[in-house]
Amino acid sequence: MTINSELLTALENERRYVARELHDNVAQTVQQLGLHGGICRKLADLGEVEKLLEQLEGLESRIQLASTQIREMISDLRKPLIGRSSGLLEYIEYAIETHKAREGANITYRNRLDEEIPNLSVEQILTLYRIAQESLFNIRKHAKAKNILVDLAADEKNLYLTIADDGIGFDVAAIKERPPDKGGAGVANLQARAHAIGGTLLISKGTTAGGTAILATIPLGDQPWW
Repeated sequence: MTINSELLTALENERRYVARELHDNVAQTVQQLGLHGGICRKLADLGEVEKLLEQLEGLESRIQLASTQIREMISDLRKPLIGRSSGLLEYIEYAIETHKAREGANITYRNRLDEEIPNLSVEQILTLYRIAQESLFNIRKHAKAKNILVDLAADEKNLYLTIADDGIGFDVAAIKERPPDKGGAGVANLQARAHAIGGTLLISKGTTAGGTAILATIPLGDQPWW
């Protein structure tokens, strides 16, 4: 599969992924709002004021949940609202701070770069940010992890982004066999993003029992960056 066809497939998979997230989260929450509203109407007709007030509190919470789900999806689809001249480190830190704001698992961030790598393209920076963003989202949603390690390192040839967790792990081969709308798009999209900028992405078991580790390797070109 060529890079272009791989990207087209990834884009189509992402559309299906967004549709599935809307169906599994926002649509279900909105449906529950309708049911909850019906209960409130019946209680009002019966004059059950105390029970109605209890149900209204629950309804308010569901409305706030739906609003949060929609805002987070919109935020994730947009480019981060940070400076145009921002480098990779600021983008990765933004992904980490977003994860913390959404009450994800504890993160240890290990930046082993002495400075920003000056010759990274905008495409490389944004791709690495998206890989970090999607990986952290998947950990929050599926991994049941308590701890996450985000590690940035480089040598004279490559840049390495590692994201590892101590969660329940998953069978990579089995996930790849699933159709995109049944959960099979995530791994393929992460790998397609890395391949699009000439890199690779490996997914393996973490160093702790059951955890998962993702390693994105991006070539830095022939000229030393330091």
